[in-house]
Amino acid sequence: MGNLESFIEPFLVLLLLGTTAISMGFIKVINPLIHLANRWMRWILTAMVMATLFVEKGQSFTKNPQAFLTLFLLVFLLWLLLETVFNWIKISLFSKSTIPLFPRYQVNYDGDEWPVESTAIDTKDWLSKNGYSKAQSLKCELAEEFVLRTTFYANDEDHTRIQILFLPTPNSARTVFFSICTKMENETRIITDNISMPFAIFTPENWIMARRPLVLSIEKLLKLHKKRIQESDVQPEKFDTEPFDDLEDQRRKLEEVNIHHGFLHPQEYHEEYGRLTSEGRYRMWKEMWLMSYFGRALSMRP
Repeated sequence: MGNLESFIEPFLVLLLLGTTAISMGFIKVINPLIHLANRWMRWILTAMVMATLFVEKGQSFTKNPQAFLTLFLLVFLLWLLLETVFNWIKISLFSKSTIPLFPRYQVNYDGDEWPVESTAIDTKDWLSKNGYSKAQSLKCELAEEFVLRTTFYANDEDHTRIQILFLPTPNSARTVFFSICTKMENETRIITDNISMPFAIFTPENWIMARRPLVLSIEKLLKLHKKRIQESDVQPEKFDTEPFDDLEDQRRKLEEVNIHHGFLHPQEYHEEYGRLTSEGRYRMWKEMWLMSYFGRALSMRP
């Protein structure tokens, strides 16, 4: 038993170092399910390793299970507290920053909308093979070396548009996200996306949103989207504006809705209080936890 215990403790430490390397981005991982499992493992392993280290000197965790369990629960809860504080600080900094929650895009005439990487190339080929053609490319320059790029593709009838978003995600190899929108005859919009950012925003009442951050494949996401359209019993209709104008209209509506529901402060209070209200910060904190550990987003209805 002693030999087994001397092997288990270093093995737990090595596992913890591995999960930490993934969390910090030293080991790049695209699959969101692996990131989800990794966060749980890091949390549990941290509690196990710290509890093992602090068990009374000269006793193993098998000989003193009660002390080990007590310390495990204490460290487990301490991690919850520390990550809560860390996330709250990030939210507060974001609220006071100049990074827009709803970016103002401009038409991209530079021809640099697609990054040179295999995922982007495969996505571009799939869109072409499945009857989607480029509608418009946009970009938003937040800083000299920090540029958000997005490209819209439309089907032949132009009632369904697939927005390809290239978003920089810290500590992850995942940079390509999809948002599929279909305009319906009753003025509603059915939207399905796989964005994993914890925006926590509210959306207009006529937007029927579904967020699937664990779905990587554009093909699977489109199948889910088409199923939702069939279940709606409403016919799609053609978009009557270019993607740029439509996106600007969406941005204005989102700002109005989120100010109305108390998620955002009006513009004149941003300098003093930040953009997010206290309710907005709390809502974003909840979605950060849900996204990080369960792969789910909050409801976009108040």
